[in-house]
Amino acid sequence: MTESTYHPVPPDDKSRKRALDPLRSILVEAPAGSGKTHLLTRRFLRLLAQVNDPGEIVAITFTRAAAAEMRHRILAELEKAQTGRPVPPEADADSMEVLAKRALERAEAQDWRLIDLPSQLRISTIDSFCHDLALQQPFLSGIGGELKIHDHPAELYRRAARRTLDQLDGTDERLRSSLRALLLWRDNNWQEMEELLIQMLTRRDSWMNVHVMNRELPEDDLRADLEWPFVQCVRAHLEKLHDWMQQAPGAAERIMALARFGCEQSGGTLYRDLAEMDQFPRGPYANEEAIEESLAAWNAVRALLLTNDGSFRKSPNKTQGFPTDAKQEKAWFKQLTETLQNLNGFRACLAEVAELPSVRYTEDEWQIVRACFAVLARA
Repeated sequence: MTESTYHPVPPDDKSRKRALDPLRSILVEAPAGSGKTHLLTRRFLRLLAQVNDPGEIVAITFTRAAAAEMRHRILAELEKAQTGRPVPPEADADSMEVLAKRALERAEAQDWRLIDLPSQLRISTIDSFCHDLALQQPFLSGIGGELKIHDHPAELYRRAARRTLDQLDGTDERLRSSLRALLLWRDNNWQEMEELLIQMLTRRDSWMNVHVMNRELPEDDLRADLEWPFVQCVRAHLEKLHDWMQQAPGAAERIMALARFGCEQSGGTLYRDLAEMDQFPRGPYANEEAIEESLAAWNAVRALLLTNDGSFRKSPNKTQGFPTDAKQEKAWFKQLTETLQNLNGFRACLAEVAELPSVRYTEDEWQIVRACFAVLARA
């Protein structure tokens, strides 16, 4: 075999061949330049050799450039096969040459004239594909009349946002009250509200069908769904802190003792969320309320051990609930922080407690969320 005809077999050749099987659903992940488009072209050609109409195959891309490249590659391979160039005897049955030859034979047998009429190949962008579906089923899509794809829809979003805000004087009382609530919340800043609506409209695929337009989901269930990420975030962080404490035997008990001392000295104002607990917070947590109580306790631990900039406190003073004569407690505090400083990563993890969200909306916050839903649905 000459050097010009030699094609080394790639190490993932078996996987590539599996991806050509029309009876399989395949997800291909590979870096740029590794041949994904080449593989997709081969799969398309294999399908062409089996279908009764080329329109039965749909290839969808993200960009027009990618769709054009895909169409060009398929037609180029069919044109090569049409020239009658002999297939190399060593060619694999799944090679591009063999697949293109079979596809061309099928096209000629069915009189598709693909090279003369390439529009039969359904290769399009996602937008174009959805556009075609909407035009074919106007009643199901809910879109009538002329339908256009806008490459730069920012002005449409702005128009929709302004029309929504104009409903402040409309007849829909729920929408009017929601707009009033949001405007009061944002200090009557109309420009900010408009920009926020525009930003949300550009990302409506991530929220529209799941939450805002889902009329069947009970409000309590909707609220629980929206709070669930907060719950998971806080739970994971608290469990990480608990794992740190497991590496310092006796530290939890010493923290509890110091917190109770500081609370007592401050008249019950400092570290109260921790001092009043029966034991140091640790999972598993029975419910959201238990997680919230544990979060408050860990915030008390943070206030006890760390300064405002997140570093370990060298020695607590009267402001932190440790008067000058509390020498024994201060000695314990120093021993404790020296131990915890050896836990690489604990200090940063404890400091991050201040940034954790509450696991539940307050009633005022939930009313704002409900108002957002009403306004977004209209927008």
